[in-house]
Amino acid sequence: MYDEDLIEESLEACRNLEIVREGTTASGLFDRLHELNAASSSRSWENVLDEIDTSSIKQEITQTAFIPAVEKQNNIIGIKSNGSKSKKLLHNFLLAVICIAAAFFLSMFINSNIAHQTTIEGGSMEPALKNNDSVIIQKLSYYWQDPGRYDIIVFPITDRDEDGKKIYYIKRIIGLPGEIVQIIDGSVYINGKRLDDDIYSDEKIEDPGIAESPVQLAEDEYFVLGDNRNMSTDSRYTYVGMVKREDIEGEACCCIWPFSRIKKI
Repeated sequence: MYDEDLIEESLEACRNLEIVREGTTASGLFDRLHELNAASSSRSWENVLDEIDTSSIKQEITQTAFIPAVEKQNNIIGIKSNGSKSKKLLHNFLLAVICIAAAFFLSMFINSNIAHQTTIEGGSMEPALKNNDSVIIQKLSYYWQDPGRYDIIVFPITDRDEDGKKIYYIKRIIGLPGEIVQIIDGSVYINGKRLDDDIYSDEKIEDPGIAESPVQLAEDEYFVLGDNRNMSTDSRYTYVGMVKREDIEGEACCCIWPFSRIKKI
């Protein structure tokens, strides 16, 4: 059938060709050699190889090797893309959680240590503060200085509400630690002298309460009154009493609502 010598010589030569080194099989080459050998048995293996069209074989091999490589590369790219997308989503989620947590703890810190908002209930501080006014209570200044006369402060009283929570009052400081406070004929006296610079209320006090007699303040106590003196429950009554320095939550510094009443206090 085949010229065995010719085939053997041809294969020996093909072992040195690039197409064989790249994985060409012998079956296709045998068929082509057989056709050429049948056409001319006198040809040498050099002539036979010259007439073989190796470009199609090489192209087929290249395509066969290239397609899986491309598919593999695409799969790798797809995996990397999906992995990168998942990592990005996780990163964004964690970043959002961190930002929310930071904002929450920052707001808690500010509310507890710097300033907070509160709403006035009642008319005991009129005309300075009216019912439903929204005010800011700042705490910073009292970290390095003591409350002063005429400051409007917020403090808790001993009683609790129905839910067991503290009840807070807002009043104006009249008497300072160590002073003697007394209300005589409707006017406030400090250490025996009438308090004439009290510009926050000009009404005559009808009920002096416990201040009918001189009240000696301790070194950490403050005597407070509402600006609406005859409509206020304050230090004149044992229900409220003197305010301890450690119980003062902060000072009312400004009114922020309603819009028409925005002002510094």
